[in-house]
Amino acid sequence: MTFFIIFVGSSVGSLENFEVRVGVNPFLFFIAASFNFLAILGIVDDVLWSPIYDDNIGTLPYVLSSTTPWFLRLLIIPIPRLVLTIILGFTSLVPLFTYFEGINGFLTSLLLMGLACLAGLLLSTFAILLACGVSMLMGESWRLLNIVRPLMMILLGIYYPRVLMPFTVRVISYLLPSSHVVDLTLYTLVGGGTPEVLTVLTMLGLGIALAIAYGPLSYSSTKSLEMKKLREGVKT
Repeated sequence: MTFFIIFVGSSVGSLENFEVRVGVNPFLFFIAASFNFLAILGIVDDVLWSPIYDDNIGTLPYVLSSTTPWFLRLLIIPIPRLVLTIILGFTSLVPLFTYFEGINGFLTSLLLMGLACLAGLLLSTFAILLACGVSMLMGESWRLLNIVRPLMMILLGIYYPRVLMPFTVRVISYLLPSSHVVDLTLYTLVGGGTPEVLTVLTMLGLGIALAIAYGPLSYSSTKSLEMKKLREGVKT
């Protein structure tokens, strides 16, 4: 995926031009971006599809009757994915960064792995809100999710730096908790693995604050969807 993107990009502009505009080696940028994409998508995908999956296979009655709140269950679903994310990082990100940058690249890759895991977790509350909201508004909500999901990846600034986005798109991007952590990844690469402390605290603070702010909304959306399913009856 990374080399395909670089190949297509180099056909319309040089690698040197990318490095001048973004300030990062394009190979390292897209390697980190691909890992971010897979890590965030892997962690969040289960949350996005869980309500639809449970409804379609008939397990929703058991989920709703469980003593564990549905919101809490959705919130902890991504945690096992972290294991796969870490394994993916040690088999892809770490070797490549170590090859290009030596010991500094090794340390940078460990930092990027941590940021990618955090980005996925911070997006969980927004993903719950999105999944439940879409399920309530549309019957065949999986169709809309197939459209929304790639758009969300673009808005996160994974493959297209947020600083280069149009103003309106950038404002929407600021509302996504993980976009600030993804942006911090770019600053980490620009800073050679050592971003400024103020930058780190600001971006992490914004991401965590937004994730917490979406918490009550996502909790309310799960309760509303739960009540709707109980009124309508569930598939068995």
